Amino acid sequence: MSVKKDFIVPVLVLSLICIVVSGALAVMNGLTHPIIEAAAAERAEAAMNAIIPDAAGFVELGNEGLPDSIREAYAAENGVGYIFIVSVNGFSGDVKVIVGIDPDGRIMRSSTLQHTETKGIGTIIDQDSFTGRFEGKDSNLEGISAVTGATISTNAYIHAAREAFAAFEVVNSGR
Repeated sequence: MSVKKDFIVPVLVLSLICIVVSGALAVMNGLTHPIIEAAAAERAEAAMNAIIPDAAGFVELGNEGLPDSIREAYAAENGVGYIFIVSVNGFSGDVKVIVGIDPDGRIMRSSTLQHTETKGIGTIIDQDSFTGRFEGKDSNLEGISAVTGATISTNAYIHAAREAFAAFEVVNSGR
């Protein structure tokens, strides 16, 4: 065999394998993408219903005019409140928080959706003992302060609540 043939045949075989595998991955992605999207939508709906259980469904408001940290904004169809999904910087990365605010401007409930904070210390933002402090608070967040040892993580959560109130002011003023 010549040097050209020793080089070209393996390259062609590997190229063919790559094309076949890429095609198979594309087909699998096409099949699983709708299922994954539907599961994500169900999880989002469940999270929103946990924040505002009395809501009769939600209408997406869009992000126009809202702070950059607001990823999604919704209004309850029956007018019982608003949902804001906020993403802010924490100690180890983004902290994604969902905040429900009633029409009078008080937090109904809030919860951490996702984060990469330090296990043990930063995960206080997952605990009801911390997130429960926000219920019933208005935009002043009176009595809410960072937790020693988890200052950056808890300050990120507090910042997320403030950003939700900034979005609420925009939405409540009719944009």
